[in-house]
Amino acid sequence: MSDRGGSSEARVAATKTSPGTASSNEPDDEALELAWKQGSAPAFAILFERWHRRAYAFAMRRTGGDSNLSEDVAQKAFVNLYATPPPGTGRASFKALLFTVVENELRTEARKRGRRKETSLEVALESRNDAKSDAPGSGIAVMEDRERVGAALAELPEDERTVVLLREVEGLGFREICEATGFTRDMVRGRLAKALARLRRALERRQS
Repeated sequence: MSDRGGSSEARVAATKTSPGTASSNEPDDEALELAWKQGSAPAFAILFERWHRRAYAFAMRRTGGDSNLSEDVAQKAFVNLYATPPPGTGRASFKALLFTVVENELRTEARKRGRRKETSLEVALESRNDAKSDAPGSGIAVMEDRERVGAALAELPEDERTVVLLREVEGLGFREICEATGFTRDMVRGRLAKALARLRRALERRQS
């Protein structure tokens, strides 16, 4: 990957870290995003290393475990971001920007393939205690059985499943989910409430 400008390269140390993490010696995502938009390829390379695995994992959950499609979507998301950096820094985080692009790529692929409904989803939702959340029914009780949760998630309409994954698995805030999906805040809250209620009912059926 070539440097489009190189003016910011000296400001970014492209050291190795675990995906999705930043060491104390590295700039944070906001600084890296700024350097990338000023033309630094090394800055974007670090963002790619930090977030590629998360983007791939999200795509895997959305596509029901289609590894080839998920890898294609994750790669396309980063390629498109690098080729056309969005202006400004109005989002709450680089994570919100990334998942917005990944979600758009997933929808594009779904239209291409005529896939209006993904297959079984193999994912366990993480229980979250978000004291700042104002979502109705926010937080899901601990779910032990991955297959049972996956089957329950597969029953959800696509838009509700997306909101649940972005909120409960990826930990995005409401503003970030609105940016990723194009929904209003009220739409996100409504879909999340319905989705959590459906999940609970589906899980209760499978426990009986």
